[in-house]
Amino acid sequence: MAAIEDVLKYITANEIKWLDLQFFGIDGAMHSVSISKNDIDETIFTKGVYAADLVEVFGKSEQGELLLLPDPETMARIPWEQSSARLLCDVISSPSGERFLRDPRYIVERMETNLSAVGVKNAMVGAELEFYIFDNVTTDRTSQGNGGGTLIDSREAVWGPSPFSGKKTGSFVSTPTDSLYPARVQISNTLEETFGIEARTHHHGRSQSGQQCIELRDYTLKNAADAVSTTKFVARNLSSVSSAFACFMPYPIENEKGSTLVIRQSLWKSGEANVFYAADEEYSQLSQTARYYIGGLLEHAGALSVFTNPTTNSYKRLAADGRFVGWSKSNKLAAVHVPFRKKNDKENKSVEYTLADPSVNPYLAYAAVVSAGLDGIKNKTDCGDPAEKADEVKKAKSKKLPENLKEAIAVLETDSKFLKGIFSSEILGDYIALKLTEHREGSKALSGWELNKYWGI
Repeated sequence: MAAIEDVLKYITANEIKWLDLQFFGIDGAMHSVSISKNDIDETIFTKGVYAADLVEVFGKSEQGELLLLPDPETMARIPWEQSSARLLCDVISSPSGERFLRDPRYIVERMETNLSAVGVKNAMVGAELEFYIFDNVTTDRTSQGNGGGTLIDSREAVWGPSPFSGKKTGSFVSTPTDSLYPARVQISNTLEETFGIEARTHHHGRSQSGQQCIELRDYTLKNAADAVSTTKFVARNLSSVSSAFACFMPYPIENEKGSTLVIRQSLWKSGEANVFYAADEEYSQLSQTARYYIGGLLEHAGALSVFTNPTTNSYKRLAADGRFVGWSKSNKLAAVHVPFRKKNDKENKSVEYTLADPSVNPYLAYAAVVSAGLDGIKNKTDCGDPAEKADEVKKAKSKKLPENLKEAIAVLETDSKFLKGIFSSEILGDYIALKLTEHREGSKALSGWELNKYWGI
């Protein structure tokens, strides 16, 4: 753990003048307040600091006054700002010093604590994160309600003089067609060199109009959620500096590929033993424990949707992508994909949850997904046969996913027991209320499709 005194020395040695304290709302949005170096001492890391009225973010708290408690492990200079550094923060209450029950980072910490109950030392989580980089986005708000819309400008867009002319897909194209390669390199290098987060691979996304993909290395649960939040922070800011726009909306362009967040998971016991690996198992060398874990993911997939697909736009992406509730080592449209690239690879034996998208609050989504998997282990939930052949895929598709937020919430309200002990009633209630409001607002909103479809009816 980074020593507090090391952080204080770094601030002085690097002439840091402003410390950006970053924290997260229940929707996953990053908030921040910057404090002067003159107000930084050891006590802010032990007792917290009052630097913002957090009622504006979390609403009134019955736990008392809310403070920010900086996490020294997350100290990093902000390279695109002058003399500034950032620290991710937990939220605590004063004067008790107790953790705030609606702080998303606290939820994922509770999940880590509960791992020991099933004999697990660490849950390791990685991410394959898709998003778009657009050159410009202009929204006509002056005529909102009167047919106003959003104009997206992309140098790679198929509706312009695109380098993709004549190409059917954007997947893994090379330069110069992949015109945003330098942007991904800059994002990936900044993540590793400044924030200590390693990108394993990066490439052009499946869509032709500026979609990107960055694969993050596996980290322990909270650090993995921090890595996704930091990747969004870096991508947005570096794009903004270049007068571009990084978009993590699940389905921003009609009739193109939506953006996915593939959540890669493995469980480890003491002694560096990967719980998911079994050398003598014929199918993908996947242990029985891993099969139970998959069973939990599939059984709770509907309830998980509230966390892994948390926006009204998420369900348009799911409809376009054709995902189904099954598991497979060959079909990546299955809700759970089991990579099997070479035999006896116990270090990398994992399962991938493919239904999520980048609009998630990663702290809640990661905690919920691992909770579902552990519930499968606890109850020895049968995951059924893998979906490899056409008839097996057809059978798996018979289990329907929620088609909108309201349906997802209805499933969660009947299937939330697996979250007990991880999600406090306070944050679960607030989160469901937030998502119901979004569903109602979305249901009343007028879309361009409706205008085109029904204008002359």
